[in-house]
Amino acid sequence: MNTREAELLGLPYNISSIATRTQSWNGVRIDITKAHYTEGEILHPLGYENQTRLSINLDEVGGITEPRLSKNVPCAVEHKARYMAFAPAGTPLWGYSSKLGYCYDATVMFDLDALTERLEHQVAPTTGEAPRLRFAEPRIWTLVNMLVAIPHDDSSYQLYGDSLIAAIFAIAFESRETHARSGTLASWQLNRVTDYMRLRLPKQVELQELASLVGLSQWHFARAFKASTGLSPYQWQLDARLKQARHLLLKTDQTIEDIAVATGFSDQMHLSRQFRRKTWMPPAAWRRTHRA
Repeated sequence: MNTREAELLGLPYNISSIATRTQSWNGVRIDITKAHYTEGEILHPLGYENQTRLSINLDEVGGITEPRLSKNVPCAVEHKARYMAFAPAGTPLWGYSSKLGYCYDATVMFDLDALTERLEHQVAPTTGEAPRLRFAEPRIWTLVNMLVAIPHDDSSYQLYGDSLIAAIFAIAFESRETHARSGTLASWQLNRVTDYMRLRLPKQVELQELASLVGLSQWHFARAFKASTGLSPYQWQLDARLKQARHLLLKTDQTIEDIAVATGFSDQMHLSRQFRRKTWMPPAAWRRTHRA
Protein backbone atom coordinates (compact mmCIF):
# COMPACT_ATOMS: atom_id res chain seq x y z
CA MET A 1 0.00 0.00 0.00
CA ASN A 2 1.40 3.39 -0.95
CA THR A 3 1.12 6.58 1.06
CA ARG A 4 -1.86 7.91 -0.92
CA GLU A 5 -3.80 4.65 -0.51
CA ALA A 6 -3.17 4.73 3.22
CA GLU A 7 -4.44 8.31 3.44
CA LEU A 8 -7.60 7.49 1.52
CA LEU A 9 -8.37 4.57 3.85
CA GLY A 10 -7.52 6.57 6.95
CA LEU A 11 -4.84 4.07 7.95
CA PRO A 12 -1.27 4.76 9.06
CA TYR A 13 1.27 4.12 6.33
CA ASN A 14 2.07 0.43 5.69
CA ILE A 15 -0.90 -0.85 7.70
CA SER A 16 -3.19 -2.74 5.34
CA SER A 17 -6.04 -3.48 7.74
CA ILE A 18 -7.08 -2.92 11.36
CA ALA A 19 -9.98 -4.55 13.19
CA THR A 20 -10.83 -3.51 16.76
CA ARG A 21 -13.54 -4.72 19.11
CA THR A 22 -14.35 -3.13 22.44
CA GLN A 23 -15.46 -4.78 25.67
CA SER A 24 -16.25 -3.26 29.05
CA TRP A 25 -15.99 -4.92 32.44
CA ASN A 26 -16.16 -3.43 35.93
CA GLY A 27 -16.19 0.10 34.50
CA VAL A 28 -13.03 -0.54 32.47
CA ARG A 29 -12.82 -0.39 28.67
CA ILE A 30 -10.58 -2.76 26.74
CA ASP A 31 -9.88 -2.46 22.99
CA ILE A 32 -8.70 -5.64 21.29
CA THR A 33 -6.96 -4.99 17.96
CA LYS A 34 -5.68 -7.16 15.13
CA ALA A 35 -3.63 -5.41 12.44
CA HIS A 36 -1.98 -6.60 9.23
CA TYR A 37 0.97 -4.77 7.70
CA THR A 38 2.66 -4.51 4.34
CA GLU A 39 6.44 -4.60 3.99
CA GLY A 40 8.32 -1.56 5.13
CA GLU A 41 8.79 0.73 8.07
CA ILE A 42 5.91 1.44 10.44
CA LEU A 43 5.87 4.51 12.66
CA HIS A 44 2.59 5.89 13.93
CA PRO A 45 0.94 7.22 17.12
CA LEU A 46 -0.75 4.51 19.17
CA GLY A 47 -3.60 6.78 20.24
CA TYR A 48 -5.59 6.97 23.49
CA GLU A 49 -3.35 9.84 24.61
CA ASN A 50 -6.02 11.26 26.93
CA GLN A 51 -6.45 7.92 28.72
CA THR A 52 -4.38 6.17 31.35
CA ARG A 53 -3.79 2.87 29.59
CA LEU A 54 -2.00 -0.44 29.69
CA SER A 55 -1.11 -1.94 26.30
CA ILE A 56 -0.46 -5.68 26.15
CA ASN A 57 1.36 -7.30 23.23
CA LEU A 58 -0.51 -10.58 22.70
CA ASP A 59 1.17 -11.71 19.47
CA GLU A 60 3.42 -10.41 16.68
CA VAL A 61 4.55 -12.07 13.45
CA GLY A 62 7.33 -11.18 11.02
CA GLY A 63 9.05 -8.66 13.23
CA ILE A 64 8.98 -7.05 16.65
CA THR A 65 7.06 -4.00 17.81
CA GLU A 66 8.67 -1.12 19.63
CA PRO A 67 6.80 1.36 21.84
CA ARG A 68 8.30 4.84 21.97
CA LEU A 69 7.71 7.91 24.10
CA SER A 70 9.06 10.10 21.32
CA LYS A 71 8.54 9.62 17.60
CA ASN A 72 12.21 9.65 16.62
CA VAL A 73 13.82 8.28 19.80
CA PRO A 74 14.14 4.47 19.91
CA CYS A 75 12.99 2.64 23.02
CA ALA A 76 15.92 2.09 25.38
CA VAL A 77 14.39 -1.03 26.95
CA GLU A 78 15.31 -4.38 25.39
CA HIS A 79 12.49 -6.27 23.68
CA LYS A 80 10.74 -8.93 25.76
CA ALA A 81 8.24 -11.52 24.61
CA ARG A 82 4.71 -10.78 25.81
CA TYR A 83 5.70 -7.31 26.93
CA MET A 84 3.38 -4.49 27.90
CA ALA A 85 3.56 -0.73 28.18
CA PHE A 86 1.92 1.63 30.64
CA ALA A 87 1.26 5.31 29.95
CA PRO A 88 -0.51 7.82 32.22
CA ALA A 89 -3.10 10.15 30.68
CA GLY A 90 -1.42 12.91 28.68
CA THR A 91 1.54 10.74 27.67
CA PRO A 92 1.77 9.98 23.93
CA LEU A 93 3.06 6.63 22.73
CA TRP A 94 4.39 5.78 19.28
CA GLY A 95 4.62 2.36 17.66
CA TYR A 96 7.56 1.41 15.43
CA SER A 97 8.57 -1.66 13.44
CA SER A 98 10.38 -2.32 10.18
CA LYS A 99 9.39 -5.89 9.27
CA LEU A 100 6.10 -6.53 11.00
CA GLY A 101 3.44 -8.63 9.24
CA TYR A 102 0.80 -9.01 11.95
CA CYS A 103 0.14 -7.70 15.44
CA TYR A 104 -2.48 -8.63 18.03
CA ASP A 105 -2.76 -6.46 21.11
CA ALA A 106 -5.10 -5.21 23.80
CA THR A 107 -5.33 -1.76 25.37
CA VAL A 108 -6.90 -1.50 28.81
CA MET A 109 -8.00 2.03 29.73
CA PHE A 110 -8.24 3.04 33.38
CA ASP A 111 -9.90 5.97 35.08
CA LEU A 112 -7.70 5.53 38.15
CA ASP A 113 -9.74 7.74 40.47
CA ALA A 114 -13.05 6.14 39.53
CA LEU A 115 -11.64 2.61 39.58
CA THR A 116 -9.89 3.14 42.92
CA GLU A 117 -13.23 4.19 44.39
CA ARG A 118 -15.14 1.36 42.71
CA LEU A 119 -12.71 -1.38 43.72
CA GLU A 120 -11.75 0.25 47.04
CA HIS A 121 -8.13 -0.50 46.28
CA GLN A 122 -5.47 2.16 46.73
CA VAL A 123 -2.98 2.72 43.92
CA ALA A 124 0.60 2.51 45.16
CA PRO A 125 2.47 5.83 44.98
CA THR A 126 4.34 6.32 41.67
CA THR A 127 2.90 3.23 39.94
CA GLY A 128 0.23 5.30 38.20
CA GLU A 129 2.35 8.37 37.55
CA ALA A 130 5.24 7.33 35.27
CA PRO A 131 5.29 5.52 31.91
CA ARG A 132 6.81 2.04 31.74
CA LEU A 133 7.87 0.44 28.47
CA ARG A 134 8.48 -3.17 27.52
CA PHE A 135 8.03 -4.62 30.98
CA ALA A 136 6.86 -8.19 31.50
CA GLU A 137 4.21 -9.30 33.99
CA PRO A 138 3.13 -12.88 33.23
CA ARG A 139 0.15 -12.71 35.62
CA ILE A 140 -1.38 -9.75 33.78
CA TRP A 141 -0.61 -11.25 30.36
CA THR A 142 -2.45 -14.44 31.34
CA LEU A 143 -5.42 -12.57 32.79
CA VAL A 144 -5.76 -10.35 29.71
CA ASN A 145 -5.73 -13.41 27.45
CA MET A 146 -8.55 -14.87 29.54
CA LEU A 147 -10.41 -11.56 29.24
CA VAL A 148 -10.13 -11.23 25.46
CA ALA A 149 -11.33 -14.84 25.06
CA ILE A 150 -14.72 -13.95 26.56
CA PRO A 151 -17.39 -14.01 23.83
CA HIS A 152 -18.37 -10.52 22.73
CA ASP A 153 -21.54 -9.09 24.32
CA ASP A 154 -22.26 -12.23 26.38
CA SER A 155 -23.65 -11.05 29.73
CA SER A 156 -23.43 -14.54 31.23
CA TYR A 157 -19.71 -13.88 31.77
CA GLN A 158 -20.30 -10.64 33.72
CA LEU A 159 -18.97 -11.90 37.06
CA TYR A 160 -16.01 -13.56 35.34
CA GLY A 161 -14.99 -10.42 33.46
CA ASP A 162 -15.43 -8.22 36.55
CA SER A 163 -13.19 -10.53 38.56
CA LEU A 164 -10.45 -10.54 35.91
CA ILE A 165 -10.41 -6.73 35.76
CA ALA A 166 -10.21 -6.49 39.56
CA ALA A 167 -7.20 -8.84 39.53
CA ILE A 168 -5.48 -6.99 36.65
CA PHE A 169 -5.93 -3.66 38.42
CA ALA A 170 -4.61 -4.99 41.74
CA ILE A 171 -1.50 -6.49 40.12
CA ALA A 172 -0.81 -3.51 37.85
CA PHE A 173 -0.98 -1.05 40.73
CA GLU A 174 0.32 -3.17 43.56
CA SER A 175 0.55 -1.73 47.03
CA ARG A 176 0.93 -3.20 50.48
CA GLU A 177 -2.84 -3.66 50.53
CA THR A 178 -2.56 -5.99 47.54
CA HIS A 179 -0.41 -8.37 49.51
CA ALA A 180 -2.48 -8.27 52.70
CA ARG A 181 -3.98 -11.62 53.65
CA SER A 182 -7.71 -11.56 53.15
CA GLY A 183 -8.42 -14.71 55.19
CA THR A 184 -11.80 -16.36 54.72
CA LEU A 185 -15.34 -15.09 54.86
CA ALA A 186 -17.31 -15.43 58.07
CA SER A 187 -20.14 -17.95 57.88
CA TRP A 188 -22.78 -15.23 57.75
CA GLN A 189 -20.90 -13.47 54.95
CA LEU A 190 -20.58 -16.62 52.85
CA ASN A 191 -24.23 -17.54 53.42
CA ARG A 192 -25.44 -14.05 52.51
CA VAL A 193 -23.47 -14.03 49.25
CA THR A 194 -24.33 -17.57 48.12
CA ASP A 195 -28.02 -17.13 49.00
CA TYR A 196 -28.02 -13.91 46.99
CA MET A 197 -26.49 -15.60 43.94
CA ARG A 198 -28.98 -18.48 44.11
CA LEU A 199 -31.95 -16.13 44.39
CA ARG A 200 -30.69 -14.03 41.47
CA LEU A 201 -30.62 -16.94 39.01
CA PRO A 202 -30.91 -16.67 36.07
CA LYS A 203 -29.96 -12.99 36.27
CA GLN A 204 -26.30 -12.03 36.21
CA VAL A 205 -24.60 -10.29 39.12
CA GLU A 206 -21.60 -7.99 39.26
CA LEU A 207 -18.62 -8.51 41.55
CA GLN A 208 -19.31 -5.11 43.09
CA GLU A 209 -22.78 -6.26 44.18
CA LEU A 210 -21.41 -9.29 46.02
CA ALA A 211 -18.56 -7.43 47.70
CA SER A 212 -20.92 -4.70 48.96
CA LEU A 213 -23.15 -7.33 50.62
CA VAL A 214 -20.36 -8.10 53.10
CA GLY A 215 -18.59 -4.73 53.23
CA LEU A 216 -15.37 -5.71 51.45
CA SER A 217 -13.47 -4.35 48.48
CA GLN A 218 -13.86 -6.40 45.32
CA TRP A 219 -10.24 -7.56 45.47
CA HIS A 220 -10.42 -8.71 49.11
CA PHE A 221 -13.85 -10.26 48.61
CA ALA A 222 -12.76 -12.32 45.58
CA ARG A 223 -9.71 -13.65 47.43
CA ALA A 224 -11.65 -14.40 50.63
CA PHE A 225 -14.45 -16.12 48.70
CA LYS A 226 -12.00 -18.44 46.96
CA ALA A 227 -10.21 -19.13 50.25
CA SER A 228 -13.59 -20.08 51.75
CA THR A 229 -14.99 -22.22 48.94
CA GLY A 230 -12.06 -23.24 46.75
CA LEU A 231 -13.82 -21.56 43.83
CA SER A 232 -13.88 -18.07 42.38
CA PRO A 233 -17.27 -16.30 42.57
CA TYR A 234 -17.77 -16.96 38.84
CA GLN A 235 -16.91 -20.66 39.17
CA TRP A 236 -19.33 -21.00 42.11
CA GLN A 237 -22.07 -19.24 40.12
CA LEU A 238 -21.41 -21.46 37.09
CA ASP A 239 -21.62 -24.57 39.26
CA ALA A 240 -24.96 -23.37 40.73
CA ARG A 241 -26.33 -22.76 37.22
CA LEU A 242 -25.30 -26.25 36.11
CA LYS A 243 -26.90 -27.82 39.21
CA GLN A 244 -30.14 -26.01 38.40
CA ALA A 245 -29.89 -27.17 34.77
CA ARG A 246 -29.52 -30.80 35.90
CA HIS A 247 -32.56 -30.42 38.16
CA LEU A 248 -34.66 -29.09 35.28
CA LEU A 249 -33.46 -31.85 32.97
CA LEU A 250 -34.59 -34.45 35.48
CA LYS A 251 -37.85 -32.90 36.69
CA THR A 252 -39.27 -31.11 33.64
CA ASP A 253 -39.79 -31.61 29.93
CA GLN A 254 -38.42 -28.18 29.02
CA THR A 255 -36.26 -27.99 25.91
CA ILE A 256 -32.50 -27.58 26.26
CA GLU A 257 -32.84 -24.05 24.86
CA ASP A 258 -35.45 -23.12 27.47
CA ILE A 259 -33.32 -24.58 30.26
CA ALA A 260 -30.34 -22.57 29.03
CA VAL A 261 -32.36 -19.36 29.29
CA ALA A 262 -33.82 -20.36 32.68
CA THR A 263 -30.37 -20.92 34.17
CA GLY A 264 -28.58 -17.86 32.83
CA PHE A 265 -26.63 -19.26 29.88
CA SER A 266 -26.44 -17.22 26.70
CA ASP A 267 -27.85 -20.01 24.53
CA GLN A 268 -28.13 -23.79 24.13
CA MET A 269 -24.58 -24.12 22.80
CA HIS A 270 -23.15 -22.30 25.81
CA LEU A 271 -25.04 -24.57 28.21
CA SER A 272 -24.02 -27.68 26.28
CA ARG A 273 -20.35 -26.70 26.25
CA GLN A 274 -20.23 -26.06 29.99
CA PHE A 275 -22.39 -29.11 30.75
CA ARG A 276 -20.03 -31.45 28.87
CA ARG A 277 -17.05 -30.06 30.76
CA LYS A 278 -18.78 -30.87 34.03
CA THR A 279 -20.42 -34.22 33.26
CA TRP A 280 -18.62 -35.45 30.12
CA MET A 281 -22.04 -35.76 28.47
CA PRO A 282 -24.28 -33.39 26.47
CA PRO A 283 -27.49 -32.35 28.29
CA ALA A 284 -29.84 -34.49 26.17
CA ALA A 285 -27.78 -37.66 26.71
CA TRP A 286 -27.48 -36.93 30.44
CA ARG A 287 -31.25 -36.55 30.66
CA ARG A 288 -31.85 -39.90 28.91
CA THR A 289 -29.34 -41.65 31.16
CA HIS A 290 -30.51 -40.24 34.50
CA ARG A 291 -34.27 -39.98 34.19
CA ALA A 292 -36.19 -42.85 35.74
